[in-house]
Amino acid sequence: MSALLVALVATAAAKALITTSHTSADQRLRSQADGLATQDQERLRGLSDQQLDSLTQSRTSTVNGTTFTVQSTSTYEDTTGTTSCNSTAAAYFRIVSSVSWSEGFGGQPGSIQEESLLSRPVTGDLMTQVTDQTGAAITGAAISATGPATSSGNGPLAQTAPTDSNGCVMFAGLDPGVYTVGVSYNGWVDINGNPAPTGTTTVTSTAGVAPSNNAKFRLGNPGSIVGTFATAASGGYTGEADGISWQGSLGAIAMPNPETAPTADPSTPSTGYTTGSLFPFAASSPTSYTGNYSVWGGRCSKQAPPPTKNPNLFTVTPGSMGTAQTIQEPLLDLATINFSGFSPSPSKPSHVVLTFSDGTCTDSWSPTLLSTPNATTGWLQNPGQPYAPTGDLTVCADYGGYKASVTTANNSFTAATVVPALTITKGTNAGTC
Repeated sequence: MSALLVALVATAAAKALITTSHTSADQRLRSQADGLATQDQERLRGLSDQQLDSLTQSRTSTVNGTTFTVQSTSTYEDTTGTTSCNSTAAAYFRIVSSVSWSEGFGGQPGSIQEESLLSRPVTGDLMTQVTDQTGAAITGAAISATGPATSSGNGPLAQTAPTDSNGCVMFAGLDPGVYTVGVSYNGWVDINGNPAPTGTTTVTSTAGVAPSNNAKFRLGNPGSIVGTFATAASGGYTGEADGISWQGSLGAIAMPNPETAPTADPSTPSTGYTTGSLFPFAASSPTSYTGNYSVWGGRCSKQAPPPTKNPNLFTVTPGSMGTAQTIQEPLLDLATINFSGFSPSPSKPSHVVLTFSDGTCTDSWSPTLLSTPNATTGWLQNPGQPYAPTGDLTVCADYGGYKASVTTANNSFTAATVVPALTITKGTNAGTC
């Protein structure tokens, strides 16, 4: 009995000693980790504002046979503890040092964290915000800022960082000057269908003041339209064009000039095209996109029918790639081409060229011709042709080195526009279309 009691007491004492030993070892690891965190905090305080911008670093350190992982981060915050893009409070860096290890008590990992607010005011602010088509913040968009030479003389400054939960990136400690800011996010596009838009903003040396010239971007998950041309008038005829143009139709959102907006521009006319990537503009609410794009045949803005007569308003929602749409065009009847002085009389012209010109933009193309004219729609195999107001469309036909032309319109969606008769006369008006 006495031997049993001695054994029990000895076992309890051994467990206590083991526990005390493990606790002591765990405290030792925590003390070593705390020392590494303190050292890292001091290191971070010695970095420049440029070095602290959106800093994320990870390294390992071995102390007495134990490997510690040291994670260093810094975020640019105002005195309210936020990184709001609209903040005007004085801003500072919050520096965080996290140290972790895997050889703790009972094989369990351990970690500690130290953080502090860098008290020096930050100068040279540059703030960027990225939102989607509804105005909601985009997290994780890649932002780059390139500007003047750094004060250290290491050449042009190139800063990069992802947007935070507010859709923001705040660069600080920048030399004064003009900076080019770019953004990209998973193939999303801006208003012009550009997946990597850029902008410029000016950085000043004012301390702790949010910049007045912020670089802001609006991106959307792109969509596109597969457009097939057809006539609006009765008869079910096909149409064609030498290109397809598009423009956002929502008046509340500034849109690009169609002459500089994306245009599918192939070498020969076709009965259908696919637009490029389109920004999915929202209308009155984040889920409403009704009629947010106008699409038309041709390359010029005035080839788009006026709003009161435009049948080609289409809906592009986020990610709606390849949405099939029928693009209605006015029906052009090229009924009569005469020949004079030729023997034998030609069966058809050598070329026909349609030219749209409004004094600012010019678009010329050769429509597809029939072998013989159709009794209803004339020489055009695809009588649907791009819209043209009165006097903006020139129809030219040539044969044997001579040509004839006439100015007309193509602006009716209810009946065919008949082109005045053309007569190609040998010996008169030499040239080709």
